[in-house]
Amino acid sequence: MSTLDLLKKHLSHLSFAFGDHPGKSREEAAYVYMGPPEELAPGVFHFYSVANSVTFICGDRLMHVDCNLDFKAPEVIQEIRKRTLLPFDTLAITHGHVDHCLGTFLYIRDNLNRGYGRPRVIGHRNLKERIHKNQLLEGHRLATDKRQFQVEFEQSDVFVYPDVEFQERFEFGLGDQTFLLVFGHGHTEDSLWIYHPERKVLVCGDLFQWTSPNVGNPFKMQRFALENAVALEEMASLDSEFLCPGHGPVIYGRETIKTCLLTTARYLHHIQDHVVACLNKGMILEETIAGLTMPEDLMHSKWLPPMYGHPVFIAKGIYKRYAGYYSGHPAELFPPRYAILSKEVLNLAGGSSPLIQKARSLHSRGEVELACQLAEWVVEGDPDSREGWELYGLLFKERADREFNIQARGCWNSAVRKAVAALERLEGI
Repeated sequence: MSTLDLLKKHLSHLSFAFGDHPGKSREEAAYVYMGPPEELAPGVFHFYSVANSVTFICGDRLMHVDCNLDFKAPEVIQEIRKRTLLPFDTLAITHGHVDHCLGTFLYIRDNLNRGYGRPRVIGHRNLKERIHKNQLLEGHRLATDKRQFQVEFEQSDVFVYPDVEFQERFEFGLGDQTFLLVFGHGHTEDSLWIYHPERKVLVCGDLFQWTSPNVGNPFKMQRFALENAVALEEMASLDSEFLCPGHGPVIYGRETIKTCLLTTARYLHHIQDHVVACLNKGMILEETIAGLTMPEDLMHSKWLPPMYGHPVFIAKGIYKRYAGYYSGHPAELFPPRYAILSKEVLNLAGGSSPLIQKARSLHSRGEVELACQLAEWVVEGDPDSREGWELYGLLFKERADREFNIQARGCWNSAVRKAVAALERLEGI
């Protein structure tokens, strides 16, 4: 089999991570777990999808949290309607990422189609701005989602703005039930969490996700690690018996929930404190990341597998928040174009072949990261090097096959796609 065919076969076998966990337990599947609906307490239903949602029966009406992606919302609505035909009174949105809010109009439509009134939508005051960012950066968002998840979503552009907004805290009653909504400001600038005291249900959105927290994303907007930790600590002080995360399985039991939330908060404080200490010592980003170590109990916590987030992503996000994007290397403030730099490296090496040979040698010694850098210099400096592109594709295929982190794996697979496109161009396909 040719290298091109091997790379194409690799790409053809990629799958959407969510729900793809045969043979794994709930905890092992973690962030990508999707299972059947669960009735947590009488009249409280938890629904799994790409992002989770929760429905509360409150007398003759429903309170519902998070409305899914638009192409997944009909599946969740169908499951809700198997259990109750009561009208949606309130739709609460934990934050404005599309997997939590893009299907809101379909919940409204379901009500109207059944002859009910329009449900109100509650969100944080910053949700409108988040929606504006989604619309402004739609092309970037779709490209990023394709890179991360290796699928191309056909998404609606129908966003629903909140009817009710709040800044810090908002409490309301529905029938004889009460709900407390609290600004979380961590995962996003519009994050909130919801506590339902009568049935002791805590819905935390993506402030906890069964992964290393996604508060430092290589491809997306600024996140807020310290504030996320504070929100987790406040949630841990509650008397919750059920924790409904934005992704991953429901967590049961007061002490287990408290342990989960406080462990995650300690994880974030540890990285936050490390980065701030490094900044105050005048250390550059490279030195800050090189010096980051995690306590063993945090690194191996079942709550925090580096499946989507990663300690390095978090540390870089904190550094960027406080110190901008300057790397600490003066030559990189106004750097040469990458392709020009790559050509100069090839010239110094005496052409592509010596660098390709060196990359293979590094790979054989297990220095895959450095081998990838050399291969990238080859294809950037000599884009018609078939041998360079084959090596580039094979190296990143190997990294993708071994990679646990979804975002990194998506990035490596994007490199494989780039190699396939280049090899097809060179073959005239």
